[in-house]
Amino acid sequence: MSPSTHFTPLILASIALLCGLSVANVYFNQALLPVFADALNADAGQTSWIATASQMGYALGMLLIVPLGDRVAPLRLCRVLLVWTAVLLLLASQATQLSFLAGASFLLCMATCIPQVLLPYLAGLATAGERSRVIAWVQTGLVTGILLSRAIAGWLADHLGWQSVYWVAASAMVLCALALPSILPRRHTPGVSVAYGRLLSSMLHLFWHEPLLRLSCALGAAVFAAFSAFWSVIAFKLMAPPYSMNAADVGLFSLWGALATLLTPAAGKLCERFGTVAISLASILLCGLSFALSIAWSNTFMVMLACANLLSFALQLGQVANQTRIFSLRPESRSRLNTVYMVCNFCGGAFGSAMGGYLWQRFGWTGCALLGLLCAVLAMVALLAILRPRPKQLSAI
Repeated sequence: MSPSTHFTPLILASIALLCGLSVANVYFNQALLPVFADALNADAGQTSWIATASQMGYALGMLLIVPLGDRVAPLRLCRVLLVWTAVLLLLASQATQLSFLAGASFLLCMATCIPQVLLPYLAGLATAGERSRVIAWVQTGLVTGILLSRAIAGWLADHLGWQSVYWVAASAMVLCALALPSILPRRHTPGVSVAYGRLLSSMLHLFWHEPLLRLSCALGAAVFAAFSAFWSVIAFKLMAPPYSMNAADVGLFSLWGALATLLTPAAGKLCERFGTVAISLASILLCGLSFALSIAWSNTFMVMLACANLLSFALQLGQVANQTRIFSLRPESRSRLNTVYMVCNFCGGAFGSAMGGYLWQRFGWTGCALLGLLCAVLAMVALLAILRPRPKQLSAI
């Protein structure tokens, strides 16, 4: 496939499915945290470290592995990562202690950075007019995988035990490794010839010299911290009065909370039409609105469901805008640009998960929701601070 070749819906849907299955490994444990608390004799604060370890492992994988996408074949790299993930999933299913499960989660999530290897590669193959649409398709797979993984994990844990979730996930990774050669387009141009150490150190140079990269990092980290705080705590909220749901019900909530991800392809079109600044602004406002509503009507199921959808769409809008912005900077460095962005993004997510669990224990849902509002405010400050000195230049991007 050449850079000018049109991406067919079948190719995009297949890649989106692969990305969704891969990233699901980072997030399905969020629906199982109350189950882990019972099975491993831990409290909410302790089990929240499983979600935190998963996101930190994902961030480290992006830091150390994703930059290789600028120099090695994505097909070979992704197949190795899929096998790595499958093996660690099987090991995690044998955990009898919280520390072992957290450690296994950290290691297996290092390898689930496959979508972040593919995104810059596909962005390079797409034409400028297609790029936002391709990113939006991949993001649809990512967030659908994030949210549906919770629903499926909750159902499996409720009916077959939490270990079955890991067995099913490992089987899916093996199937993806077998199917990948028939899905992924091949690169006809060689990667850059840069030593691994220099490849990593060059990311500091990119961060320092690209203000648009720094802007995307700040916005992505803030909104994803809010998103992670919501989803790492919502299971405890729904299992407590007045909802008193079981794991399967929480999983069903996550399923309905994923409906807004169906609008993600529209986010790509909106980004092409209105520009990245306007879409980033909309993302921040929707994020803040979702938490404001959840504070006012935290005991109303339909409002909480609407908040989940608003927050999911806010995340999607922000991701499409941020990655469209950074992939327009340096074609030869797209994997490294994406690495810097996603590491910041998931460090924000890890912070949100950890603080969400802490604030839930201390202040209940209100504490978590106020954290989400604070993240939205910080994102708005970052956007306005960057816009102020040069609004014309950024508005054109």
